[in-house]
Amino acid sequence: MKRSVLAVSCLAVVVPAAAALAQQACPMEMNVPAMTLGDMYTKAEAKAKAWKPDVVLSRITNTSMGPLDEKGRSEAWNIDFYSPSTKQLLTISTFRGMFNCYAMDGDGGRLPDLKPGFFRDGAKLYAIAKAKGGGLVEKGFQIMVGTAAAPETRHATWNISFSKDNANAGPLILVDANTGAVEKVITN
Repeated sequence: MKRSVLAVSCLAVVVPAAAALAQQACPMEMNVPAMTLGDMYTKAEAKAKAWKPDVVLSRITNTSMGPLDEKGRSEAWNIDFYSPSTKQLLTISTFRGMFNCYAMDGDGGRLPDLKPGFFRDGAKLYAIAKAKGGGLVEKGFQIMVGTAAAPETRHATWNISFSKDNANAGPLILVDANTGAVEKVITN
């Protein structure tokens, strides 16, 4: 209980500070249903290109508040785009039916080398997680996915992980983000 109160107190301090630095970049939408990875990316990319035409994808993740389901949907997506010309970051997110876009100064971090039409089939990522996860899905573990970029090459991967009761477990599955091929299963 004490940790919950502390977390809420810290959040109350951090959120207003972050909100003061960020500017809303698209009108908030309400009652947005869980979206597939492909649909979320398509919608987010359109909003991002309307914001700044030179944007590049920086990161896509979902959270334990919106685990990936068997249809490749999540209720909690976070997608970051970076505009090199303005040196700004656009964060687009969904959570509890809301769709929101915020822009702020910053860099895109290590940008994944994603090709046009990169692999964004969330249902197939779910199937890979189920097949390679050692039975964790059947045990009630949630699936999280996120893009990553290798340090020297920026080689893009989908990293698939598992969580239950806010604790991570099981393997980390690396999938080529451009082809959808499983590259490696890293066990603890």
